[in-house]
Amino acid sequence: MNGDYKVDDKWDAATKQAIKVGRQGWHSSVPPNGHANRASAENIKYNDNPLGLDTPENEIETTPEHRNLVAGDPSCAGWTRTHDDPNVAQLREKLKLTNGIRGLEIVSPSEVERAAELFHRDGFVVVADAIRPEQLARMRSAADRAIDEMLAVDPDCSVGGGAGGLPHRYSFGSSSASRHMLHTNEWVELIDMPTTTPIITAIFGSPNYIVIGGGGDIAMPGSIEYQGLHSDNTWAEPHDPSGRITMREMPVPAVTLNFPMIDLTTENGPIRQIPGTQNSREPIPSLYNEPEWMKLSTLCPAPAGSAIIRDLRCWHGGTPNLSRDVRAMPNIEYFAPWFRSEAVVRSMPYDQWKSLSPHGQRISRYVMCGKDEVVIGAGYIHPKSKMRESVLSLITSSLPHRSVPPCPSPTSPSAPAPRSSTRATWSWPSARLSSQKAPSSGVRRSLRRSPT
Repeated sequence: MNGDYKVDDKWDAATKQAIKVGRQGWHSSVPPNGHANRASAENIKYNDNPLGLDTPENEIETTPEHRNLVAGDPSCAGWTRTHDDPNVAQLREKLKLTNGIRGLEIVSPSEVERAAELFHRDGFVVVADAIRPEQLARMRSAADRAIDEMLAVDPDCSVGGGAGGLPHRYSFGSSSASRHMLHTNEWVELIDMPTTTPIITAIFGSPNYIVIGGGGDIAMPGSIEYQGLHSDNTWAEPHDPSGRITMREMPVPAVTLNFPMIDLTTENGPIRQIPGTQNSREPIPSLYNEPEWMKLSTLCPAPAGSAIIRDLRCWHGGTPNLSRDVRAMPNIEYFAPWFRSEAVVRSMPYDQWKSLSPHGQRISRYVMCGKDEVVIGAGYIHPKSKMRESVLSLITSSLPHRSVPPCPSPTSPSAPAPRSSTRATWSWPSARLSSQKAPSSGVRRSLRRSPT
């Protein structure tokens, strides 16, 4: 992930060069907070939606706890997005001295009980050596391929494809037209591993948890902004007329496993986690009034190939990547045995499902597509949401089915025009679709092929 990557032969010379430049990051033409979806306002002191309720319809590309994600980072206003900007250099030196949770305990895969204990105490735990070296190498290559797809259409890293829309950040899941990466063998391999499965089982107290998806996030070099603290609540709150019970009082409903592709250091964008907040009803502070110690409460140092196991309710946020390395953390997400949500969609092709162990197959049964099903959107990556929607329209209209109403063409006046660039153009010609095997991973739905 340090620039040692291969660009697929499908790219022309101009696009390959654009990808190479994009990977270097630090695009000074992109201003701080460049594509935040909500203007910062000094009177916003707290996230007014701590439990993830009633997300406004006009909020896009965010978790339900939306405000902190889309407000932007006021601390870097007036900075330039360059490696040697004096403000950047000052922050980098500060992070070298102060960043990271003091006394962070990293356990081994064999320490199952201790891992579960730390998880329930803090809302997270770091497990070293979760991925064996050869698997890590394959996972890095798979992550690189996805990142290349994003950079081919966004070579200056300006779109902001991660939650909150901050530039120089991407999300594997939300950048995929399927909203997941479970059409990819390397992601599927992460679902059931001898290093993590016993710990997940101990955390849930049962082996009957289920897979809900897989994605992860990327912080490109030059992502100078902090991402606001938030929780990843992807569910409706339980109905308790007495008001005594929220999801905060429940046992852990959902767990995410993140896998850093490179060593997490003080300066390359380690995730920050606020210990013990998985059960907190307190309002989540904005970047305007977040205590300094919270910004420095990061999981570093942590070695590449670790598993960062997180309670989705625990407050967390992205941090600046002030290095020259791409920091990627693919993930797999699970629901507790007792918990279900509309967030679970069929996003894993049948062939990938068949490659799993019996346990892996059982826990993946809700994301598995049937043998005769097509999952819409697999393999089509674009960091801008409107573009993904256009891709889905094109794919859907090209499939031999009658079960879904026709979608408008991406070239229709109502659809956004693809971003044009002399360095990299984005188009999905019908020949590409007709000459390939049908796409295989879905967006909120999967389609059953009509009988031939």
